[in-house]
Amino acid sequence: MHAADLSGLAPSIVGTAQYDPLRDEGLAYADALRKAGVDVFVRNYDGLIHGFLNMFPVSPAADAALTELYAQLAERLS
Repeated sequence: MHAADLSGLAPSIVGTAQYDPLRDEGLAYADALRKAGVDVFVRNYDGLIHGFLNMFPVSPAADAALTELYAQLAERLS
């Protein structure tokens, strides 16, 4: 497998969920970004599932996660 050169990418935000089958891939991507020198905010949200970002109206945990991710985005855009 050929590894992509991730150096020089924009600051990144990676949010994963504890019960997401893609969690490990997301965390590995964040690790690869960090190793390439990219500023990356990474958070794994305990107790949440794949698609949690759409559940903010009915899940306080999803709402809190989305709020944190939006704050990280706002910080990087300012």
